[in-house]
Amino acid sequence: MRILSEADVESLIAIPDAIRLAAEAYRLQADGSVPAPVRGDLRRDDPKAGCLMLVGASGPDQLAVKSNVHAYPEGLDAPRLWNSLLTLWDWRRAEPRALIAARAFNDHRTAAGFAAGANLLGKRDARTLAVYGAGKSAPMAVRYLKAVRPSLDRIMLVGRNPGRVAALAGTVRSWPEFAGVQVVVSSAQDAAATADIIVTVTTSETPVFPGEEVKPGTCIVLGGANRPGAREADDALMRRADIYLDARAGAADKAGDIRLALASGALIPEQMRAEIGACPGGPLPLSPGRDVFVFKSMGLAIQDVLLAQHLVERAELRGLGQIVDLVGG
Repeated sequence: MRILSEADVESLIAIPDAIRLAAEAYRLQADGSVPAPVRGDLRRDDPKAGCLMLVGASGPDQLAVKSNVHAYPEGLDAPRLWNSLLTLWDWRRAEPRALIAARAFNDHRTAAGFAAGANLLGKRDARTLAVYGAGKSAPMAVRYLKAVRPSLDRIMLVGRNPGRVAALAGTVRSWPEFAGVQVVVSSAQDAAATADIIVTVTTSETPVFPGEEVKPGTCIVLGGANRPGAREADDALMRRADIYLDARAGAADKAGDIRLALASGALIPEQMRAEIGACPGGPLPLSPGRDVFVFKSMGLAIQDVLLAQHLVERAELRGLGQIVDLVGG
């Protein structure tokens, strides 16, 4: 079995490859070509901690088992500790191929999915990107969106913690591909009213921007707060939106942005137009009375499988990682 460290993962991932694999994962999901994933969520309250598990497969060959573990050993006011590991299996032989440190892997995989969705739904000449949230997912979200929309020349960052959002702005300005791009810290209202593409990567329980301020034709990627009782978009936005999903199964129960808007009547089932992978040529024409596109991303296990398989194949070619004999020691 090959063990890939965080440094190995960073050296093996290329942004265009990750986006291409995310789009392929969406296509396979929409085609019904992959088994239904298995999700697990184990939590405790004292001290607060949790473990999220996701198991998925690509047909009979490759199986991925990922566990994300977090803890607050010093209380909720102290920093959260978290780690992630992914095991890629040769399912035909019941043999583990690789154990992958998955902190950076998760950020790339998630951002690649956002970018693949925005690439289909967003304006081709988009100039302004607004990102809500300044946590671990935000930097890669910015980087990947710029990769699919080189026309972006203004990045508006919104966050609840001034120090964190200022640090994020400094990080984005430091990247060579953002030379000449205006990077600003913004209010939630100004960003909503200005952006051509909006991406949300928060843990908020309540909406993070005013939906009535969003310009017609905007693409909104709702990528955070993936819990039944949490939402990032308000009813005003959902009334205006044609919705695209990474997967229909479970969205109305597990995604608060969908579940709560359905419960309030702001969203009707007909607005959920399709799974994103069913529209490789772009979105369907906006339905009557709708003027924005929303991509609700919950994350798919098949994204993990395809990206992990790709990284392991690259590692094998380059001789990266540590080889462990699980039988002989």
